[in-house]
Amino acid sequence: MGMRINTGSGIDPTLVDKLIEVERMPIKKLEDRKQKVTEETKLFHDLTTRISEFGQSLQSLRNRGDFVKLKLDSSHPDILDGTVDGAALPGSYEVEVRAMAKTHKLLAEGFPDKDKTPIGFGYMSITLDDGKTFDIDIDPDASTLQDVATQINEVKAGAKAVIINTKENLEKPGDENFRLLVISEKSGKEARVSIDPDTTYLEFKEQITGRNLEMLFEDVPVYDEDNSVESLMPGLVLNAKRAEPGTKVTVKIDYDVDTTLGNISKFVEGYNKVNEFIEKQFALDPNTNKMGPLARDNTLRTLSRNLKGALQYANYNNGKFRTLADIGITSDSKSGALKFDASKAKQALAEDYMGVANLFVQSDQSPGLGASMSDKVRGLQNSESGVIASKDREYKRMLANFDEDIGKKERIAAQRAEGIKRRFAALEQTVSGLNAQGQAMQSRMAQGG
Repeated sequence: MGMRINTGSGIDPTLVDKLIEVERMPIKKLEDRKQKVTEETKLFHDLTTRISEFGQSLQSLRNRGDFVKLKLDSSHPDILDGTVDGAALPGSYEVEVRAMAKTHKLLAEGFPDKDKTPIGFGYMSITLDDGKTFDIDIDPDASTLQDVATQINEVKAGAKAVIINTKENLEKPGDENFRLLVISEKSGKEARVSIDPDTTYLEFKEQITGRNLEMLFEDVPVYDEDNSVESLMPGLVLNAKRAEPGTKVTVKIDYDVDTTLGNISKFVEGYNKVNEFIEKQFALDPNTNKMGPLARDNTLRTLSRNLKGALQYANYNNGKFRTLADIGITSDSKSGALKFDASKAKQALAEDYMGVANLFVQSDQSPGLGASMSDKVRGLQNSESGVIASKDREYKRMLANFDEDIGKKERIAAQRAEGIKRRFAALEQTVSGLNAQGQAMQSRMAQGG
């Protein structure tokens, strides 16, 4: 019976890889645990995003200035329109635009062109209504209308210059149709431009006298330097479009129920997105019979308890609208989600807008539901004491520890892998030598036979 001699070492070439893989098993376990924490972190960030969006929706419900939305309707928007904010007083007002504000304009005598004919030399002194004066030097070698206009505009002192082609004499081309128009950038009768042309060929005459806006507001004369009246009443800006003496324009300032209804709806939607996430985490997965990854942490319960507690707010000094249910917002007994009866809320706003506002906004009489819930959310988000920031720091610390542990074990595993490779290389060399000796012995035995 002959001896079986291997041609190589006879060692399984995958054995080294298998031994190294065994050395890396603790690392694999750490990486799996890190992956779970990473997935939890992503879930938690989804929750914090929803809470942040919910907090944003509460900003329009905190204070009277945030909650109260007004709109302005004009019976003749082609004559007068305007804008309002929450500081304006609702009501109906009668306005008559008698005269529009005008800017002061000076027009030079005509020239046959704008950029060829010299207009003289010397300087032009321009004085504005605030007493400021600036001079325009007229160069005899370059002193066209265009040159003067450019210099005036470059100063940017409160007057602008344009060159216009009046085409007064179409039958006689070359006649003096080009004229320099200097305009005060402010309107009103006090805004004036005066020009001393000195030694130039430019002669100016007053084309338009500066004039104030004139109108009657509830039969009271009102004047303004321009056609946008901002200081008449708090929160109200009126924009005159054209004068129409004798026409009474009715300006109605009213509560903007639709915009406010939309803000309340965003609050409900924002709350439900947060509630939906929390409830999903606490629900049992039918496949695993386990709750969500975040359910085992008290952070979620703290969030849920704070938000649901804030919903129970009631203002018992607020007449008819004391709770959310009074304006059509109720809570589902099973899911905790808010149900919103928009028609009931709209009816409540139409019936007593400020009564609904007083349920939400902060005042001397009550903290307000919107303000209270907003403060709860801010407390949860507080960078020092909030549970959200605390949990976020915990996740960062856990992931950093995983990275550190994995790094250490990777270095140890690499060292052990090198040791395994060296030992198996030496073993393979020894076995190969023994195999070679066996082959030699077999050869001699065959020859002797």
